[in-house]
Amino acid sequence: MDETFTLFVRLCKEHGIIAQESIINRLRELSHGSETVLDLSNHTLTIETCAVLGKVIAHDLAVTSVLLSDCMLDEEGAKLLLAGLAENTVVRVLDLRGNNLRQVATVAIGNFLKKNQTLEALFLEWNSIGIWESSFLVFCEGLSFNSSLQHLDLNNKIDHTGAKELAIMLRNNNTLHTLDLRWNNLGLVGGRALVDALRQNTSIVKIDASGNNIPRDVMTSLENEAIHNEDKVRLSTNTYVKTKTLSKEIDFLKSENKQQLVQFLNEMELKNSQMNVCNDSNKKTINHLQETLDERKSALNALRAKLDLSETSLQLSDEKLKDQTLLLEISRKENVEISTKFENQIKQEREQRSQLENKLHYELEDTQDKMNEYRTKLIEVERKYTMQSDQVTSLKQQVAELKSEHSVVLLDYDTRMEKERKAWNEEMKSLKSTHASEVVELRSRMEEIRKSEEARNSNMRMRQDALANELSELNAKLVQERSNHDDELRLQRARLKEEEQAQASQLQEKIRSLMSENSENLKQISLSSSKLEEAHATKVATDIELDGVRRILNTVQRQLSNKDADTEEKINHGRQELNKRIEQLMHDSTQCSVLREKVTCLEKRLADQAASNKDSLQEKEKIIDHLKEQLRMTKSEMERVKEDELLRATSLQNAILSYVQGVKKSSSTTNL
Repeated sequence: MDETFTLFVRLCKEHGIIAQESIINRLRELSHGSETVLDLSNHTLTIETCAVLGKVIAHDLAVTSVLLSDCMLDEEGAKLLLAGLAENTVVRVLDLRGNNLRQVATVAIGNFLKKNQTLEALFLEWNSIGIWESSFLVFCEGLSFNSSLQHLDLNNKIDHTGAKELAIMLRNNNTLHTLDLRWNNLGLVGGRALVDALRQNTSIVKIDASGNNIPRDVMTSLENEAIHNEDKVRLSTNTYVKTKTLSKEIDFLKSENKQQLVQFLNEMELKNSQMNVCNDSNKKTINHLQETLDERKSALNALRAKLDLSETSLQLSDEKLKDQTLLLEISRKENVEISTKFENQIKQEREQRSQLENKLHYELEDTQDKMNEYRTKLIEVERKYTMQSDQVTSLKQQVAELKSEHSVVLLDYDTRMEKERKAWNEEMKSLKSTHASEVVELRSRMEEIRKSEEARNSNMRMRQDALANELSELNAKLVQERSNHDDELRLQRARLKEEEQAQASQLQEKIRSLMSENSENLKQISLSSSKLEEAHATKVATDIELDGVRRILNTVQRQLSNKDADTEEKINHGRQELNKRIEQLMHDSTQCSVLREKVTCLEKRLADQAASNKDSLQEKEKIIDHLKEQLRMTKSEMERVKEDELLRATSLQNAILSYVQGVKKSSSTTNL
């Protein structure tokens, strides 16, 4: 309330008005207290103070009652006060008794009642409002437009014409409950007009018209109409309260049912979302398991394809060995044929030389030169042979180094495989322990188990991918080593074949040269028939040279036999290496079979897990069906409850209608 005091003082200073001390003291008392009543009764108010008070009250301060009785208000001052009150929406009670308000104030009150729709009680006793008909007409119009006033006190010299205006107002107004018309001059005409108005008005509950020269029967009829209205209001209020309570109960039941429905639907949505999440996670796990199975199947198919390739390569190597053995046999046969031909030719030469010993004596010098050339050629052949033997030893050393490297790689592979087996066994043990713990905590911690299963599946996939990559790398290395070794063998065999072909071509050239020389010798023998006597002396030398030639031929045959033995040893060595590789491949195939068994075990486990997941999904589907049945039951119950509520509402409406009809009938009988 301090605001009213400060605002009043400020407005007085702004307008240059000297504030009344009595009003300042009263406002100061209000500011120190907690009252909401502005009581200025018995305080004379000037026009200036009324203007300032009107501006103060227009600000909607915490004042609900304004008491201005016996304040000797001027009509202009009252007009200014009422103009400020017209803008107020907080004041509920206005007391203007004993202020001798007249025509201008009456018009101001009418206009105030037209604008203000929050005032509930108006006290206008001991004024002169009803003297002037035109101003009282404006006052009645304001009352007819007002829809908030409930109590009106009029002791203002109202005559029968004013009573008629009041009756017209009462026909249009439905908010007034009490009307105080004591000590006016209404008369018989005014009383009857009020009775007629009350028969149409149903809001007036209490009317006091004593001291108005109204006959007793009219007064009783006025009182009866008021009592009748009071009964109607009481009945209407009771019915309104009952209908309100029933509507509140219905709304409460509806809200409760809606809340229950919303809660139930939210629970069902949560359960459906949880079930969808579970189904999605299960589908994801099944898809992951299917993908892992497909990857393992593809890896197995790749291993099978690699095994098929290795088998085909082994078959090709066997076929190549067979071809090489056939070529060696053919070369041996050709060498034997050549040696037999050479021996036959030597026999023929012996016979011819025995016949032509005399003729060859002159040609000894030429033959000695030729023998020297042959010796140089033999020295070159021996040098080439030593070079070839050195190359063979170097190749043997390279083969030994390759074998050692291959054995080291195999040892590394075996150690890696043992380490991987140990790690695999440890992982299997850890998986068994974790699987046991997961089986124990499945019902209580489904989400944690899903996360752990996903992490473990990812770890297993990573490890399986690492193992598959290592296996693929090892297999690629083995295939590369095998291909390199096969290429080296092929190169060695090609070199041996080329060397053998070169030696055979050299021998053939030598034989051809010998044949040509023999032909030349024959020619020379034919020419040297005349020189037999000279050749007889050189017979012994030729025999010695022939023995040397025979020895050379024997050494050549021995070298060829030694070369055949070396080639056979090389072939046997190659066969042994191939057998070792075949054993290694068999060992790899056994390891692959072991891996296949492990993969089958893993597939079985995955199938078991899929079966368990299917069982859990079936259980969850059963739970969903059960919840759907519960939903259907609850929906049916809700429909039944709605039907019961509708029946209750219709029965209540029928009861209310029957009650209202009975009240109307009783009222009509009482009127009769």
